[in-house]
Amino acid sequence: MIKLMVFIDGTWLYSNLRHLAKESSQPGFYIDYGILAHALKYELESRDDLPEMDLVRTHLFGSYPVNYDICDEDRARRRKDFFALLREDYHYEVESFPIDYQKRRILHDDRSEEDPFVPKEKCVDIALATAMMYHAAINSYDIAVAVVGDKDYYPLLQKVRMLGKRVAIASIQQSCARMYAERSDEKRLKDYHIIWLNDMVSKIAWKPEETLVECRSPLHEGNPEALTTIRLREGQPFFCDDCRGRFAEQKAEQMAQYTGDDHEETMEEGSEWRNEEYEEADNSVHEGIIENLKPDRGFGFIKREDGASFFFHVTHLANVEWHSLKAGQRAQFTVIKQPMGSKAGSAGEVTVTDEPTG
Repeated sequence: MIKLMVFIDGTWLYSNLRHLAKESSQPGFYIDYGILAHALKYELESRDDLPEMDLVRTHLFGSYPVNYDICDEDRARRRKDFFALLREDYHYEVESFPIDYQKRRILHDDRSEEDPFVPKEKCVDIALATAMMYHAAINSYDIAVAVVGDKDYYPLLQKVRMLGKRVAIASIQQSCARMYAERSDEKRLKDYHIIWLNDMVSKIAWKPEETLVECRSPLHEGNPEALTTIRLREGQPFFCDDCRGRFAEQKAEQMAQYTGDDHEETMEEGSEWRNEEYEEADNSVHEGIIENLKPDRGFGFIKREDGASFFFHVTHLANVEWHSLKAGQRAQFTVIKQPMGSKAGSAGEVTVTDEPTG
C-alpha cells in the first residue's frame, strides 16, 4: 500500500484562513483539522486515480506567543489548547516554537499604530523541512503532501523528489508562490497538479452541531444545561457564555487585587505595571501544592516548593472540575507571571497530579 504523510505549515495556513472564509457560505469558517488530512488523501486518490493510500502521519508546525501583555493571557492559552487538541484528539505530530512579543499585545490592531514591532517567528520552516527530509531518508512515506504557500520550501521539495519520493502541494490561491502553481513546473517541485484548498472549502469546513451540556461553573445560576456548538475535548469542562463573561470580569479584578498594586487604571493602561513590576515566565512546568481555595469565587493559589505563591482561576484547570478540587493536592502548572516581592505570580494550565496530602 502507498504510504502518505502530510506536512502542514500551520502558521501560514492560520494566517490565510481569511481567504477560505470568504469563499465559504458558512459564518465563522474554521477548518476541521480532524478531517483535513483525510480529505487531502481522498482528493489525491480520486483526482489522480491512485489506489487507496495509508495515511501514516500528519505533521503540523506552528508557533505560540511568550512574553506577551497579560491582557492576552486567554488568547495565548487558546493557541496552546489548539495544539493540545491536535495531539490528543487527532493524533497529529505537532512541533511548536515560541515567539517573543516583548510584553506587547499579540494582535497588531491592539498595539499602538506608532509601534514598529513585528514579531519574529523562528524554526517553523526549518522544522518542517527537517521532518520531511528525515522521513524521506528513512522511507516513512512514498508521497508527501506539503500544505504550504511560501516559496522558501522549493529547495526542500526538489531534494525530496531527488530521493525518489513523490510530492503533492496543497495551497491557497491568494497566498501561493507562483512556482508551485505553474503547470510547466520548471523547477521540478511536484508530481501532481496543485491541490487548491479553495476548491475543498465545503469538504474541510468544521460543521458545528448543537449539543446539550452542563455548565460546570461554580458561579452558575439556574438550569445548568445549555446548548452549545463548542467542541469539547474529553474531560474538558464547559462554561456557558454568561459565566465566561463573569469569569473575565472576575479575573481582571482578582489579578489586580492579588498580583498587582491597585486598580482599574493600571489594568486598562497596564504597560507600566506589567512591564516593570513583573518578571516574565519561561514557560517551563512547575510543581506545587494547592492552597487558599475560594470555592464561591472560583480561584485559589498554588505554593511552589521554594515558597513562591501563584494565583490561578477556575478557567486555568486542565484535568479536573472545580467542585472536586481540594486544598493540599499536588499540581503541575505553567507560569504566566513570576512573583515579585510580596506579590503572587500567576499560574496557567493547572493539572492536578494526586489526591490531597492532608
